[in-house]
Amino acid sequence: MTVIRPNRNRGLTLVEVLVVVVVLLGLFFVMTYPRLGNSPQLRASKSKRIRCLQQLKNVGLAFRIVESEHTNSSRNLPAHSGGIRDGAEDPGSVWRQVLVLSNEWATPAVLWCPADVERKPATTFGPASEDRRSVAFSSNRHLSYFLGLNASEAWPQSILAGDRNVTNEAGLLGPGRRIIASGARIGFSRKMHDSCGNVLLADGSVQQVTSSRLRGVYRDALTESGLSTNVWLFP
Repeated sequence: MTVIRPNRNRGLTLVEVLVVVVVLLGLFFVMTYPRLGNSPQLRASKSKRIRCLQQLKNVGLAFRIVESEHTNSSRNLPAHSGGIRDGAEDPGSVWRQVLVLSNEWATPAVLWCPADVERKPATTFGPASEDRRSVAFSSNRHLSYFLGLNASEAWPQSILAGDRNVTNEAGLLGPGRRIIASGARIGFSRKMHDSCGNVLLADGSVQQVTSSRLRGVYRDALTESGLSTNVWLFP
């Protein structure tokens, strides 16, 4: 009688080959992910976002100090009374709106986001030196943040300031006074923090948000205040 023996030298099936490939790819990813996550580019991007967050916290602290000296919001006071109302209609003079706070900062560089490659930090609130070693804070090109004119300590979740690269349905919001309506499709461009950004709230906190989260934060701000729009000044 002939005995049929099983073939013990058969090759791997297609399914087995695919399983091996998937396992090997998984091991490769696990071994290389820490290095990818610590790449110089990613570390630099994270560092800039953290520094931007710290800058905005300093901006918020300055507003709170100035407002504590007045019964009304500094955003509604004329400049000679310690406010920032004057010149709010002039797109080119948004930088003037924060000069009232200059005594609270050692340098105007706090008003510049390190991820904002289109703007340059100023080094002094006074005049520039003749040797040009100091840069005077004298135009919008030294300011990276928009200002929210409707923010109030009475509404802790209202938006006081944030990265200027905000977009809506029509594209990037350029310099000037912008009315942000309820339901506006606002977001962040890729210019500064790769479609994310930092926003400063009236309670002094700073949130790192995506474009979709920005819309959520804004909805919360409108709900809290009962307003249907906000006015933001873009430099």
